[in-house]
Amino acid sequence: MLLDAAVRCLHAHGYSATTTMLVAEDAGVSRGAMLHQFRTKADLMTFVVEAVFEQEVAAYGELLGGITDPAERLLAYPEAVWTVLSRPSGVAVLEILQGSRSDATLRDMLEPVQARIEQQALAFTRLAQGDGRREGAIALMRLVVWAMRGLSIADVLDPQHNMHGSVKLLKLLLRAGLETGVLTATIEKEG
Repeated sequence: MLLDAAVRCLHAHGYSATTTMLVAEDAGVSRGAMLHQFRTKADLMTFVVEAVFEQEVAAYGELLGGITDPAERLLAYPEAVWTVLSRPSGVAVLEILQGSRSDATLRDMLEPVQARIEQQALAFTRLAQGDGRREGAIALMRLVVWAMRGLSIADVLDPQHNMHGSVKLLKLLLRAGLETGVLTATIEKEG
């Protein structure tokens, strides 16, 4: 109930305008009930990031779980990330991440959460995790994720323009990287 209300408020109003009181009102709970569960806005926002990530893992499982070939999984990754991160919950998390730039308490709380999320996401994508390939795999994962996060905001700001063409272009660029061998060492071969 509070998670859904927080996502709605963040998506509709942005981080700075989303207060614990606004979320409580949207959820139909009292200020006391909200404060009992989340003493501060940073506590609530950290909860939202963690809870949404759990939902995202399930969504990625549905979208990518049946793809066993590493190259095909990589090529399906941009579309899956777009599907997941362009949802209101994905935009809400981006609002929180942007808000952490100017909220030191939130930034300190999110830092270990983001590190854990990134490690879990890297393992889930099955991008290379070997010693010499790990850095390239992290860079590739970040490129796809943050490109889709940026497109999700562009989609909110200008829903008349279809961002899907950009998603397809990124997939074509990844395919070219695989075909030329530039990305071949980045994906983990299943053995």
